[in-house]
Amino acid sequence: MMKDWLRSDLQSADPLAGSDDAMLDGPVGRMTAEAREAATADARGRKPWWRRRRTMIPLGIASVVALTGAALVVPLSMGINDTWVDPDTEIPIIYTTDTGVDVRCRFGIYFGDPVNRTAADEQLAEFVQKHDWTGIGQRIYDEAIANPFVPGPDDDWEVDNQETRDSFSFFRAVDLIWAEIPAELQQEGQFAGGSSDCTGRLR
Repeated sequence: MMKDWLRSDLQSADPLAGSDDAMLDGPVGRMTAEAREAATADARGRKPWWRRRRTMIPLGIASVVALTGAALVVPLSMGINDTWVDPDTEIPIIYTTDTGVDVRCRFGIYFGDPVNRTAADEQLAEFVQKHDWTGIGQRIYDEAIANPFVPGPDDDWEVDNQETRDSFSFFRAVDLIWAEIPAELQQEGQFAGGSSDCTGRLR
């Protein structure tokens, strides 16, 4: 079952809480589901170095705008310790599915606590800003297809369908981004915030 604190954090992070706009419910629900998957996946094994503190609440605001057909592209802002920040960089996620669908979206990363940012945080920010991310989107897609996520008996899912499983598979494969960061820049206790307008479409 999902922890009460996680459910509360997700509800408070929902920028459309109390909204009656049915068109916007889907994107927010997907981002909530993605955060749930990350939490349940972490509970099964050792948490990656960039997810060890629960001070980051990713928000899918960009996905709300993108999926309602608006032309405006908004920054992938996120809330960290009650402070709104823009990402250190927005990584372009570009791939083509096996069915020939071309997908373009973004994944934003912010390192550290905006109130007390360290030199190590700044080094990580500089790395992701200068790194060549060409091909990372296709690699994420290929990894998601090769290693699909299958819910376990203890997973608390409100909806179990192929689209939801594909989204979970995709966001689990996003770990390939973190694998690009050199070991010498990674430190115990370091953490990062992430936000995305990707939906995890695989088909």
